[in-house]
Amino acid sequence: MSFRFSFALILGMSIVAGTASGQQQPRRQASARPSVAISVAEATELTNGWALLAEGLFERAAAKAAQVLAAYPRSGAALQLALEAQLARNGAPAALDQYERWLGARTIEEPAALRRLASAMLREATTLKSDPAARTEALRALADDGDARAAGELAQAASKGGASGARAVVSTGDERAVDTLLVELNTGLGNPTRTIDALGASGSTRAIAPLVQRLKDPRQEVRGAVVDALGRLGDGATAALITPLLSDASLHVRVKAAGALLRLGDYSGLPILQELMASPSAAMRLDAAEALASRPDSAWLGLVTELAGDPDPEIRAAAGRLMAPHDPEAARGVLGSLTSDENPAIRELASRGLAEVLSDDLPTLRRLMRNSHSLTRVRAAARVLVLTR
Repeated sequence: MSFRFSFALILGMSIVAGTASGQQQPRRQASARPSVAISVAEATELTNGWALLAEGLFERAAAKAAQVLAAYPRSGAALQLALEAQLARNGAPAALDQYERWLGARTIEEPAALRRLASAMLREATTLKSDPAARTEALRALADDGDARAAGELAQAASKGGASGARAVVSTGDERAVDTLLVELNTGLGNPTRTIDALGASGSTRAIAPLVQRLKDPRQEVRGAVVDALGRLGDGATAALITPLLSDASLHVRVKAAGALLRLGDYSGLPILQELMASPSAAMRLDAAEALASRPDSAWLGLVTELAGDPDPEIRAAAGRLMAPHDPEAARGVLGSLTSDENPAIRELASRGLAEVLSDDLPTLRRLMRNSHSLTRVRAAARVLVLTR
């Protein structure tokens, strides 16, 4: 018997045991059953449904669940049976359909049911070969939730996936992934900015010295990536090495250096960012806002609020994501309005922003679990797991 159905059988047997126990009690004790207890009739029907599911008779199990839900429309136990039947028959999207039919016009989510759906959706995403990033995030979310199988698959990806696999898992603290990326950086293979960005997310102090060696790289995009990564790694001793890049010939590098220094508690680059805040270019003002995000104040929030009303929807989407930790309702309004933009790329950007920043809104996350973009679905489902632990 597969693992999928062993749970169903165990649960069904527990219902059987409870029902049988209730039937064997003297009549005088049965009359004292609490009013909140499940009825013998409902328990019997549910037991039959779980037995069908354990036998692999998915259609009949789904039909039995529908019968019980018709008789007991608010039954959480019947909903659980219906969801498992749909998951076995047609997968997570069909089970989400079932859940939303049960939910109807109710505004209160059923956390346990939504958690089960999120877990199933993430498990299905781990089979995605067409989207490695979504697959890795799904594995990471399941591993963080205590799934030993997912943790093992992550470790395997780090050991066998080469640099791409290492980039995917390095933020989990896997030192083997750090080793792989340092080799790639030192040999000059691959895209250096992607490798540097991944090392910045690793949290590994072993990445600092190799990154410092590239502060004088002739390519401005590499220098900018390096100072940004050093800022995220958080070693205050690197501030003195970053400071000279405040005079770099490239504005891009100067802004990245100023932002990195701020993260390290050094305000020497603040004048550069303050000047950029007054730029006539919305894109440059956005660059300043992103660099200043680690040290927000009232002036920063005013700038972000202004950018959230910019005519350019891409600017608005970025501003919405920046303001979310400080004004969630305003961010929800900005990003929510962009999910219906005529440009599919903007819709996707806004949806991903919602999944990442609106971390306490189960109805919104449930809707994002239907998004056409696999990474957005994964991030929404991952957040549901966190909220329902």
